[in-house]
Amino acid sequence: MSIRDTASLCRGEAYPWTLAVRAVAVTAVVIASMSLVPMAAASGRGCAQANSRITTTSRPALQRAVVCLIDQQREERGLPGLRENALLNRSAQGWTNTMVSTRDFTHGADFAARISAVGFRWSTAGENIATGFNTPAGVVRGWMASTGHCQNILSPRFREVGTGVSRRPIAGLSSGGGTWTQDFGLAMGQSAPSANWGPAQGCPY
Repeated sequence: MSIRDTASLCRGEAYPWTLAVRAVAVTAVVIASMSLVPMAAASGRGCAQANSRITTTSRPALQRAVVCLIDQQREERGLPGLRENALLNRSAQGWTNTMVSTRDFTHGADFAARISAVGFRWSTAGENIATGFNTPAGVVRGWMASTGHCQNILSPRFREVGTGVSRRPIAGLSSGGGTWTQDFGLAMGQSAPSANWGPAQGCPY
């Protein structure tokens, strides 16, 4: 795939790890995709600031809009919404800042260790990243149009989510738009909120 500096890029990973038995299973590989996606998904109806530009909107408003949009995607398909988590917000924001400052568009050596480092004790964790998107609706459309990201968003195992946002793109990958991270989690001791894998298996949308 050729990538130009104006491309919008996404990457997603999910590692359902059960710490108690130290079993590791990878359910989504790292992926990259251009944001040539249909406008039908993540239109933003009913989510404040969903179509607001990253350059003119506060970080908390952008974070709330992204969570609202992914919850719309879940609820439209019969899945419970996710709860915003302050620790996951810290993890996601820290990694967003790191990617921008280092110009490194990856999940790093161990994204789950970053989630642990902020104090979130997880049994299942996932992460989506993106750069070059101007609005919450745009980045959620990009994620929903890509199988691995979509599966993280529609996983029936996750209960909580955090969002990181920077107004700066990853230099060398995009000349505009911002950089985004979402960290997903199920805390130790919690049960999965659903057993409905159908929506995730239907990805992308």
